[in-house]
Amino acid sequence: MNDFSIVGGVAEIHTPDLYRTWMDRPDYIDAVAASPDPGTEAVKRLVIEFEAELARLVRDRTVDKHVREVMEKYTVDDYVQHDPNAPGNGRELLIEFFRHVPLDRGTPPPVVSVTVEGELACVMMREPAPDPVIPGATYDWNILTLFRVRNGRLTEHWSAYPKRVPGEGPM
Repeated sequence: MNDFSIVGGVAEIHTPDLYRTWMDRPDYIDAVAASPDPGTEAVKRLVIEFEAELARLVRDRTVDKHVREVMEKYTVDDYVQHDPNAPGNGRELLIEFFRHVPLDRGTPPPVVSVTVEGELACVMMREPAPDPVIPGATYDWNILTLFRVRNGRLTEHWSAYPKRVPGEGPM
């Protein structure tokens, strides 16, 4: 674990390469999902694996080929979506929405922490972003998203993203 450590329940990434390879690192996923409570660990692992599979689809540019099987594995048919950029509720609309994710922005950021409270799992992802104030510098952009988990499936999602013009802004 020289390239990351877990500090206060949050992964601190020490090696820039891990931002691109996190989804293929079982040791990293195990460390972020770890919990003394087996039920909490199962929920953490579910949302981390979901994010990892989506990240692989984007990285490998296989969204069209595999998005349906990933969504069927992790989400319910009547998935509720609270992202203002999404076209509505239901797994079919989620699949269609994800088919339009930009594939030219690099590997999606790693999950660095998951907090579970009842049915809710708050996922924090992190990536270095260009600092708009200090030229040439970066800062840690922390991205939060929230899922409701019931019976081992994702049933509802809230996003912290503001509404944007399609095709512009972060995704």
